[in-house]
Amino acid sequence: MTDMNAQELMKKEVLTAEEAKLVFKYDLKWADLYLHHNTWNNTYLNLDVYSEVDHEERQFKMERGY
Repeated sequence: MTDMNAQELMKKEVLTAEEAKLVFKYDLKWADLYLHHNTWNNTYLNLDVYSEVDHEERQFKMERGY
């Protein structure tokens, strides 16, 4: 994996288990700090880019049918 690939993965909001594994190899300290494992679907939430405000706005729009 190149540095560019790892840096692109670090900008994603949700990573697959395989993507997260690559990021952990690239930058363990960053991954430990920002990646939260969702055990129910084996994905990782990137808390560095995740926004609760944006999430709530998307949920509200979905509930309203927008």
